Amino acid sequence: MQIIIVGRRGQKRQIRWLAFLTLAITAGLIAGLSSGGVYFLLCGLWSFKAVIFGGFMGVGMVTWGLYRGYTSPLERLSELPSKEKT
Repeated sequence: MQIIIVGRRGQKRQIRWLAFLTLAITAGLIAGLSSGGVYFLLCGLWSFKAVIFGGFMGVGMVTWGLYRGYTSPLERLSELPSKEKT
């Protein structure tokens, strides 16, 4: 399964903002709770800073993927279906 954040429609790049936001929130939650859990297991204390740091790392990874997709050559991007109404 592949989640397309940046694709091409014709000869233009298209960012799928809903997919980006969904993936960023999900990755941020998973990374934040995971880093907080690891900190808790190692130190025996719950750290809000560890959760925030992990959340920023998760969102940062997805944002880096958006940047890489937006700066990649147009021919490497997946073709998105057209939005024409029938």
